[in-house]
Amino acid sequence: LMNMALHSFDDQYLGCREQMTEELERGDYFQKEIAANKKYLSLWKQAQEALLKSPVGLLREMHESHAVVLMAYTMNSSLHSQLNSATSIAGSSPEHYRHNFSFKYFHFYLTTAIQIMKQWQNSKESTGKNKCYRVHRGVKDLYIKAMVGSRVRFGRFTSTSRLWKEAQKFGNETLFTVTTCLGAAVQGFSHYTSEKEVLIPPYEIFLVKNFSRTQQGNRLHLQSVGNYSTYHCQLLQASRSKNSGFTAPASAILPSVIGVLLCLARQ
Repeated sequence: LMNMALHSFDDQYLGCREQMTEELERGDYFQKEIAANKKYLSLWKQAQEALLKSPVGLLREMHESHAVVLMAYTMNSSLHSQLNSATSIAGSSPEHYRHNFSFKYFHFYLTTAIQIMKQWQNSKESTGKNKCYRVHRGVKDLYIKAMVGSRVRFGRFTSTSRLWKEAQKFGNETLFTVTTCLGAAVQGFSHYTSEKEVLIPPYEIFLVKNFSRTQQGNRLHLQSVGNYSTYHCQLLQASRSKNSGFTAPASAILPSVIGVLLCLARQ
């Protein structure tokens, strides 16, 4: 049963991108992460090689690492599932994130890559409104359920496709149709460009508009209603607390849509 995935590590890194970049370099987090995971480095190198063949250049705010993590993530390796499994529980406590989450570098660059891509896509909209995408996601061997009218998050990085037939290739047991307003189209930095991939961040909130069971499987329709994060620049807080001897509490970010917290409180 889908819910708000409150154990997810859902940091949006709002207002602290530069400090985070400096902290990740100072703490040598990339080297620590590749040392702890054999597949990490080989996938990173594969992604770098794939980018050399890509005709797409970096956006203005992008570092090379933003492009590499997007390419690496869309390669659908075992690291993809390891990252998401870890992300879904790393927010259970600040201590768990600090001591047990071995994707701090990857999580930061993937989160901010989605935000940079999204900002650029929004800027191309003549209406001045945020660009929302109607996308699809197929899940194999899992019959996922949700209560109509409830608010949910995926609580992990979620790959979707603008093409229904592409989504079905990944599974038919559960099929999502999702309107995402925080997910970014990552086709230019995706290993499989034909998938027309849109990547949804862990912190986006959705209203369950419809849920049905069919002979083919479960069908869900989700509509974006904002965002919610328990954590705010947590690595910096952890670094400060390490130096001061205090444990930093998790912070809350207000959702972008007024009233979402009120709606959550009423449930």
